[in-house]
Amino acid sequence: MGIWGRSWLYLSRNKTKSGILLTLLIVIGTLVMLCVSIGNAAGSSLASLRERLGGYFQIKSDREHGYFEFVSDAMVQDITQNEQIKAYNGMDTRYFYTENLELTPGRFSAEGDPKAKLARILCNTDSSLNEYFVLKYYELKEGRHISPDDHGKALISKELAERNGLSVGDSISLRMDDTILNDKQKQLVKPHTAEIIGIFEIETAMGVESGNSAECDIEKNFIFTDTAFARDFYEDIGSHTGAYLDGVSFFVKDPKELDRVVASLTEIGDYNWDGYAVTKNNKTYEDSALPLERLSKIVSVMVFVIAGISAVMLSLILFLWMRDRVHEIGVYLSLGKKRSEILWQHMLENLLVAAAAFIVAWGICQITSKTVEQAVGTAFFAETEQEAEMQTEPPELVEIGVIELLEVAGIGALIIILSTGISSLLVLRMRPKDILSLMS
Repeated sequence: MGIWGRSWLYLSRNKTKSGILLTLLIVIGTLVMLCVSIGNAAGSSLASLRERLGGYFQIKSDREHGYFEFVSDAMVQDITQNEQIKAYNGMDTRYFYTENLELTPGRFSAEGDPKAKLARILCNTDSSLNEYFVLKYYELKEGRHISPDDHGKALISKELAERNGLSVGDSISLRMDDTILNDKQKQLVKPHTAEIIGIFEIETAMGVESGNSAECDIEKNFIFTDTAFARDFYEDIGSHTGAYLDGVSFFVKDPKELDRVVASLTEIGDYNWDGYAVTKNNKTYEDSALPLERLSKIVSVMVFVIAGISAVMLSLILFLWMRDRVHEIGVYLSLGKKRSEILWQHMLENLLVAAAAFIVAWGICQITSKTVEQAVGTAFFAETEQEAEMQTEPPELVEIGVIELLEVAGIGALIIILSTGISSLLVLRMRPKDILSLMS
């Protein structure tokens, strides 16, 4: 009779031991499979999070050290050649008079100063990538964001819209502040009209406002426009600009590559990099990734602990059972069977039981996966939100597929081989006469 036949015969004749081993391996397999699946899903969620959020860095003139090296359109084109750059937002801040808008009153309204109609204009190539929206200080409530292809578009606050009875699709008129222009330029100034394509709400005010605040410093009066629209005003007076006075934010595909991308900037073009200030911001990704990274580490530790405890338990159980097989081993040795062949038979017996156990464990995991997902999501992420003071939606964590089954089968096979080897070798390495003495 071959090894397969002897293995099957032993299992069928020792139903109690086989049942105990099967139950133990089902429990181990279920625990490890759930841990592995949670760990895999957390890793996938992290990869998806990196792609969705990314990190970004901002380049602007280092005015604190007396430099006025503005980021030009040409520089933007050179930097975006890097395959890690997925988007950018060029920024300018202007102050234009609002021809047909009533602003939230401030200091100049109380003084009867014409500057009561002066608003801060935040120019963007892509307003969705402005830090006010990226960091969730402002949230778009109606309409859409300004895109790189827009010309003559604007976003206004909910308060400004309600004060003036405006909605998406209406228009506003803006005029350049001519007090900073010479007489010839003043004659060329004319108003421009922008269409309202979005209305935002201020979730967290960035500045501290008071009754003495100028109208242009009150966030409810902020107006976002596209860069091309703002440049039209300067084209009117013969001032051509191809630069972003407030710098440009560049967004990378993978936040982990942010440092490397920033370090490679000095290799781009013939620019005076000493005149620029480069700042990195990874906060959104780091805050959102925190619970997933912690969960992944915890799961890895759990798998290691479960595997270690399982190996010790199986080794002890199999060693105790091995005492009952001394007679059997002695017979095999007397018939000329090799020790390696006997060892392989013992491993095969346990691997057959393990195969059945892991299939049952896989079925149990399929049934309990949603319950485990809700428990992990509710307990772990709720605790993390309290610690980190953020809101992180639990991802779809538990998905038991073929990959998870194969991973657990691999881990289980290693545990079985290790445990069987330890318990069997303690007997197989004995001399034949020692085995015979035990048999007697």
